[in-house]
Parts: sequence; C-alpha cells; structure tokens
Amino acid sequence: GDAVLKRLTTLLQAKLRSADSLARWGGEEFVILCPNTGRSTAAMLAERLRREVAMAKFPEAGAVTVSIGVAECEPGESWEQWFERADEALYRAKTGGRNQVQAAPETPQRAGPEQYVVANFVQLVWHPAYECGNELVDRGHRQLFADANELLSAILSEHTAEQVNAIVDRLVADILQHFCDEETVIVDAGFPAAAEHIVLHRALVDQALKLTGAYRTGTKGVGDVFQFLAYDVVTKHMLGADRVFFDTLRPQAAAAGRPGKRLSTRSKPPQRQSTPAMPDPLA
Repeated sequence: GDAVLKRLTTLLQAKLRSADSLARWGGEEFVILCPNTGRSTAAMLAERLRREVAMAKFPEAGAVTVSIGVAECEPGESWEQWFERADEALYRAKTGGRNQVQAAPETPQRAGPEQYVVANFVQLVWHPAYECGNELVDRGHRQLFADANELLSAILSEHTAEQVNAIVDRLVADILQHFCDEETVIVDAGFPAAAEHIVLHRALVDQALKLTGAYRTGTKGVGDVFQFLAYDVVTKHMLGADRVFFDTLRPQAAAAGRPGKRLSTRSKPPQRQSTPAMPDPLA
C-alpha cells in the first residue's frame, strides 16, 4: 500500500502545474488546490490525472484507478462548504462506477446567463439568438465557436503537442481577424461606443498573447488557453459585451434585405432585438 501511494503521488505531482498543491487527506484520499482556476479547467486537469493513473503500471498492485470530485470555491463560501461540495462530487464518482471525474454543481446564486463554462460539456453549440444580423460579425463568432470545439476535442482526445499548438495558433489568429473585422463594422455603422469596444478588444488581445506565450514556456497549460477562449472571449465578450452594439447593426441588416441595398448583412426579425433569456452555448 505504501509503495502504491508513493507511486501515485509521483504520477500526480508530475502532471500538476507549478502553482498547484497536492496534499494527502486521510488514508487513500488526496486534495489538490488549483489557484486562479475555473471549474472547467480544473475538471480537465482532473480528467488528465485520472487517465494518467489508469494507464500507469503499479508493480505492487497491477492496475490502479482513482475517482475525483471537483468543486470551485464560490464567493462567500467557507472552506467547510467548499470541501463538502468536492467530497459529495467524489462520492458520486465512487458510487457511479469509480475511475471517473464528477464536478460539483454550482450553487443557485451563481447560476445565470454569464455562467456558461462548466466541466462536463461536449461542445459549444451556436444558437440563432447569438446573431447580430451582420454576416461578417456572425461568421466570425461562429468560427470562434468552432475553434473552441476543435481545441476541446484535441485536449480530451489527447492529441500530440504539435497538433494542439497548431489549433491554439489558429484560434488566436481567428480572434485577431475577427476583432479587426468587427471593429470595421461597428465604426462604419456609427456605434457610439465603438472606441470603448475597441479598447476591450486590445485588452483581450494582450491577454491572449501573454497567455499563449506562457503556454509555450510551460508556465500555463492548454486548459488555461481553452478557458480564456470559452469564458473571456465567448461568454463574457461575444455573448455579453458584443450585445450592446446589436441594436445598431440590426437596422442595417434589415435594410440589406430591401431592393437596392448591397450591404454584406442579412435581415433578422424585429423580435430578436431583445433577447430576455440567452440559451446556454454548452451542451
């Protein structure tokens, strides 16, 4: 048993990031703390650890598997409450067949349209309610959804580092191109807050370049890159900040459907000018 635990801790420690902390908690239980890490990134890390252990050789015991529960500490939550939610998720993993990762659900006060990034989704799903009516902008948004799904698939399928790097490079290039296209559209449309929106773009670009640079040097994981795209770009920006210029673009999109107009947009029905409930892009 001691030999198995030593081998297990060596495996786990080798796959953790420098900021993560591994500690033994009881006889055969461990706790891993992941600072500044969202639930989806932590869950992907947990799945990577689970696979690493399942594929490893334990001379003293043969095959060994682990069950993992994941919980993100929420605002105002005590250590005991946080740990209890993680422990409950671990219990579900054990009773559900073992050798799996289970994520604790978010508490009701945090559930809302801004909380799209969860651990157990398969892909981001585009919904017509996300469209602004300008084909160039909508096409860019759909492309970033596709990039996110491709990166997620590569991570979960454990593609080679070269394959993942190529996808990361492509998604960053697509973000830069989309921001450039979107800025041209909103300036030409006379969006009053275009300058402020462009500043938001610059901040996201700076973050993207710093993050990918850290990823290249090994100080950040690919899960952090995915977290940035899925949460900061898709959820917070595309489905949040971008919606403030939709009402400016939609009249032009409607005009594009009339005779004599040649705008590169498409018309959208008036009822979509206000969307009280945004559909969740994760499925």
